[in-house]
Amino acid sequence: MTEDSSQALVFLPVGLNVQGKDCLVVGGGAIGTRKALTLVRAGAIVTVLSPTVTGELAGQIRGGRVRWLKDSFREEHLAGVFLVVSATDDETVNAAVVRAAAQRGALACDASSAERSAVIFGALLEGDDFTVAVFTAGRDPAQAKRVRDRIADCVAAARPSTPQP
Repeated sequence: MTEDSSQALVFLPVGLNVQGKDCLVVGGGAIGTRKALTLVRAGAIVTVLSPTVTGELAGQIRGGRVRWLKDSFREEHLAGVFLVVSATDDETVNAAVVRAAAQRGALACDASSAERSAVIFGALLEGDDFTVAVFTAGRDPAQAKRVRDRIADCVAAARPSTPQP
């Protein structure tokens, strides 16, 4: 097999174990909520840093599954953090979070810029005994979701039907 730079991976698709690890989500809007809930499902210890949060996230906070810091980002919020997701609507803040995380050796995902990210989230399809993640190197999340949904249709069609008595 020859090396073809047009085939080079921008991101290596891997499974990342975040169980019991401190993860910070900066931003409590719709995107921050999605990222925080994904991290919770993966067993992370999730803190959301944001002046406000969505109703769905507020429910997770009340249920004790997510911790909320009602504050604006400061570098000291990264102390001990394994993974940080910056999901604000402010590009300057997102870039500052990613820079500070890199300086501290934490993995970082800028939800607004794959180019600034060391980690990106794929569109996930989860079954009873499998997980499929679809990546587009952060270029087209909508396409990743469409592909994931097509895979879901294929998985559903491949399941054996239950015999009728």
